[in-house]
Amino acid sequence: MADVAHIPKSFDLAEIACALNVTKRAIEMRANKENWPFEARSMRGGQKRFFASAALPADVQAAVLLRHAPKVEPAQTSSRGPAWSNERIAAAWLRFEAASDNLKAQAQHRLKALCAVDALHANGLPLMQARAQIAAQQQREGVRGCGAKTLERLMAQIDGAPREAWLALLLPRNRGCLVEAECAPQLWDWYKGHYLTRARPSHASTYARAVEMAKAQGWAIPSSDTLERRMEREVHRATQVLLREGPEAAARLLPPQQRDASVFGAGEAVNGDGLKFDRLWVRFEDGEVINTATAWVWQDLRTRRILAHRVAKTENTDLFRLATYDLTGVCAPRDVWVDNTRVAANKLMTAGAAGRHRFKADPEDGLGLLLMLGMTPHFTNPDKETGNPGAKPIERAFGIGGLHSEVATHPRFIERGYSKATAIDVAELREVLALEIARHNAKLQRRTQNCRGVLSFDQAWEAAQAERPSRVLSDSQRRLLLMSREVVRAEARSGFLSLDAGRGPHGRNRYWCEHLPQHAGQKLAVHFDPDNLAGDVHVYSLDGRYLFTAQHQATVAFNDTIAAREHGKFKQRRIKAQKQVADAEVRMNEIERTHLYQSAIGAPLPEKPTRKRGQKVVAGNFQRVADPVRDAQREPLARTGTDDARESSLNDFMERLQRKQLADRL
Repeated sequence: MADVAHIPKSFDLAEIACALNVTKRAIEMRANKENWPFEARSMRGGQKRFFASAALPADVQAAVLLRHAPKVEPAQTSSRGPAWSNERIAAAWLRFEAASDNLKAQAQHRLKALCAVDALHANGLPLMQARAQIAAQQQREGVRGCGAKTLERLMAQIDGAPREAWLALLLPRNRGCLVEAECAPQLWDWYKGHYLTRARPSHASTYARAVEMAKAQGWAIPSSDTLERRMEREVHRATQVLLREGPEAAARLLPPQQRDASVFGAGEAVNGDGLKFDRLWVRFEDGEVINTATAWVWQDLRTRRILAHRVAKTENTDLFRLATYDLTGVCAPRDVWVDNTRVAANKLMTAGAAGRHRFKADPEDGLGLLLMLGMTPHFTNPDKETGNPGAKPIERAFGIGGLHSEVATHPRFIERGYSKATAIDVAELREVLALEIARHNAKLQRRTQNCRGVLSFDQAWEAAQAERPSRVLSDSQRRLLLMSREVVRAEARSGFLSLDAGRGPHGRNRYWCEHLPQHAGQKLAVHFDPDNLAGDVHVYSLDGRYLFTAQHQATVAFNDTIAAREHGKFKQRRIKAQKQVADAEVRMNEIERTHLYQSAIGAPLPEKPTRKRGQKVVAGNFQRVADPVRDAQREPLARTGTDDARESSLNDFMERLQRKQLADRL
């Protein structure tokens, strides 16, 4: 039998009264009446009587031993009885672990009853009487399933088993009713096919239609609750959610990923998105009233502080570009997270970035403005089925209680902005948005990793900046964001550039400088100010290297003789300067080249041609026969001081260009 050394040998009045669920005075009176033998012990506060377990009445023993029977935890040891194999005991523990708490509690009650029977029998009470006493006490306590016969059967069930395995072996084996109501297979397949659809019909509606079909076909059909329980038992909940609610709902059943933004410094990584104020009708500067006013917002990933924003009629590339310009006035991040949309993943800003799956990728696209400024774009998937649109932290600043609702319910807009007749001005929208962003950043006790439930976004930003200041850009670098970008091919002969942007009645805007003929026929990236197409443009190679500045070539009237004359003078000066450059390039004349070559090959040197006196010069392609009458009729052209100054300046420029080219070759 089991070891009962863990059960106390004697009990005081309080323990006996607690076991019998009566008062201490009632136990004291019964003990005096029945003359229970006791042992007086000196305790703190006086003497206390202890009653030996074996000397107590049988019913009292049963109650006390049941109360003090140990609660065995489900643990296995290596000691096994010879009649019980390790595999059998291991299978019993697996069944115990898979059982419900109710069945485990019944096993605990059975184990306590058997331990109490064992203790009573060890105290000298016959085994049958011990079982009867324990069964009677269990009945008085309201425990069912522990009669004398049951205890006898349970003892035989664990006979020879190691003590550590009793708890698992005493687990009830009742499995409930396993008989399933009859249901035609075709009917069950139809029930599942109709219920597991995106129309999401209810069980009641599906069952009603199934009953109609079963009557027509003469099929047996169980109750509605039976089919509903069978659906829950046989079809996994994730499968039900996927078929009835779609992939987006099924993805929400998976645990979210926890990401640590403290790996970045302040301003080192940002994320941005567009916010449409569709609850407000807004009047813009040109008088148009629409409810699609959109702001592009940039947020720091580490501190969650909103750094910059811009408002426009709709979400477009220029809004994204200008908001990025405002961002660079605060910091210059190295990593940028945006959605892979047509606005954020445009070629102007992100051409050449890895993972960009918008527009047709072309090797000649060059680099976008973000990459040119040292910002690496990272794209998130905005698709609700295959991606997670809420992955960017800035999404949480737009939701309930965020910027959208706070701006729409601002006190200044309570009675305005809900219709075209009550539209608000865009300047007022920009003002209120700036105020709400300031309130958003200044709110204390933010429950983010960096704020720790204490700081505001502003305070977290200031602390992070003090620890490691963010990177900044120069004004010349930031000015790139004020310009649009277009990849064009230089004209094959002169190399002038023609932009599609701002095409008007006179065709496309054209730009040229003296360096463009060197790149004739090549594709170049042209950065221009969309608000000033008549200004200079900056030309870059497709790999992001700055080349030069090109000037706008204005279109003139067909009969503008002054412009034609100036253009002719410009061409003459350019040709003259080019001749000087050409002469500087060919520093060795033809005679010197001939002498050098003839001496190298050992051939006799040719004699220098001489012209005898009186010999006439034969007219050639670059020679003119003298004609005194004609020459006398030609008046010398007067050269103005302005022309002399311009030609002198041009000559100086060509000399500097010539020296630079010679230095480059050397």
